[in-house]
Amino acid sequence: MYNKANQEANTEVQAGGSIKERLLSRFERAREAVGPHWRKALAEADAYFNTKAGYDTMMAVSGAASSPRQANVDRIERVTLALEKLAGIENGPVV
Repeated sequence: MYNKANQEANTEVQAGGSIKERLLSRFERAREAVGPHWRKALAEADAYFNTKAGYDTMMAVSGAASSPRQANVDRIERVTLALEKLAGIENGPVV
């Protein structure tokens, strides 16, 4: 039983990519939907992103789009969910 569940989980990761890869894909879609001034729009829509910590988070996630090691999953998720909300994109849970 365990081996079958483990095999199914591995197949799912291979087919859809890791959580980080899926989040980065969602981030890129949301960023394109918001437009070239997405950082400014996000800072205006969410007070957190109008802080030094929020700016650093946006920069790390932006860099992670080209080099995934630059940001952790939590930061990517926070920016992605905020951008999707701003763009009106509805997605299921991040799993």
